[in-house]
Amino acid sequence: MLRSIEEVSQEIRHGTPLLLAGNEKALRSLPRGNWIAGTTAYFMDRKGGVCSRDRIFATPLPACVSAARVRTYSENTLPHVLDDAPENGYTTLILPAGSPVHTAYARGAAQFPGMFVKPVAGWVSGSSLDGSRKLSPKVLDGTTGVCSRGQAVAMHVELPPGKLAELEIVNVFRPGSGPGLHFPQTGFETSTCLVDGSAVPFAQYLDSTQSDMRLPLTADYNGAIVNVSIQSVDTRTGVVKFFGPVFEGVEYRLAAPLPGYGSAFDGLIEDRGETAFACNCVLNYLYCHLEGRAAGTITGPVTYGEIANLLLNQTLVRLFIRG
Repeated sequence: MLRSIEEVSQEIRHGTPLLLAGNEKALRSLPRGNWIAGTTAYFMDRKGGVCSRDRIFATPLPACVSAARVRTYSENTLPHVLDDAPENGYTTLILPAGSPVHTAYARGAAQFPGMFVKPVAGWVSGSSLDGSRKLSPKVLDGTTGVCSRGQAVAMHVELPPGKLAELEIVNVFRPGSGPGLHFPQTGFETSTCLVDGSAVPFAQYLDSTQSDMRLPLTADYNGAIVNVSIQSVDTRTGVVKFFGPVFEGVEYRLAAPLPGYGSAFDGLIEDRGETAFACNCVLNYLYCHLEGRAAGTITGPVTYGEIANLLLNQTLVRLFIRG
């Protein structure tokens, strides 16, 4: 839940391992301890969505946890993140938006050794959407006090025998009935697209079809629908930017229209027990008008990308401990 800086500081001094989210200045004021953090100004609290720059969202680890170890990773060491993960447990990973480690994870996570064998839950840190107050996204390693724009931070959590970590992805979107879309190269932006095999300027295509920019691109990854959200469309330069990468060789379709976006999202959130960790995309926060309104019983940071092994967009991710 959202807490004051002093309340969180007391928890840290008591030795409680924590996952934290908040304003950079607030996070920098905390004492060293067994915690990791990422920057954001938006949160899902028990009473609903809220923007805050002087409080911190604190998620303590489940009481059954055997051990929790903090590690940081560069672009070069990130592919070995799961070498440090316990055989039974999970990893919480935070990536700064727009950084080399964000790009490296988005492009290559599916090929990282141990991926899909060991659960990884986490999020992409960001900053206020108010341009006048915008700061660069950061992550913090509580054991050293280091605040970084270019590294990833992880907490590797060990569970005792008989306990198991389970990930859940809540995605309200499904592929629409429009044409298949292919992109000439993997990346976070593009100028061209193959629409049913014909090359067209993608910004022009989106404009001419009056596409709803709130709807992401969708792709079927072995039966799971994965979103790629559209960040911006510049019809002058022809450049379309995404919050996650599109991949060469993958077929995408614009998501089907979703009347009642907010209510459809709420309807998919079932009460499946207490969550060990949860995060919700900032686009859901904006487009569902979640400020001051609850999304089921979900609490957690509002994020600029979600991690459930792979990097996701416009989803809600939950982690449960079973057993």
